[in-house]
Amino acid sequence: MMKNNNKLEKVDPEKWKGVVQRMKDKERKTLIIDKNVEKVITQLRTREQQGMVKYGVNTERTDLSTLEWLQHLQEELMDASVYIERLKNDLSILKPTIYGPEDFDNIQYHGKAKNYKKEHQQPEND
Repeated sequence: MMKNNNKLEKVDPEKWKGVVQRMKDKERKTLIIDKNVEKVITQLRTREQQGMVKYGVNTERTDLSTLEWLQHLQEELMDASVYIERLKNDLSILKPTIYGPEDFDNIQYHGKAKNYKKEHQQPEND
């Protein structure tokens, strides 16, 4: 019941149900924390601080063109590809009991795993 000008009014049960549900949803959101997301956030903050110390600028800098930002991104992605290849090689050599050479020989790259276009092609109407 709500008090309105010294009178008590009944609260609409549907409205009350909605208020309770919103409170539960809000509580649930605060209780469920993805530890992996939190770890990445911490790493990003650390990296941001290190970048400021090392370079004195962050990504809000305005001295680079869009093309220069794309170049930076491309270089970072190329480095990442090299790191992935290195780690795959380490796994194939160091962990033969878990991953054998056949595991790496049979990897199907995205887009080549299935002939999606052919399998999902609409029949032609002649």
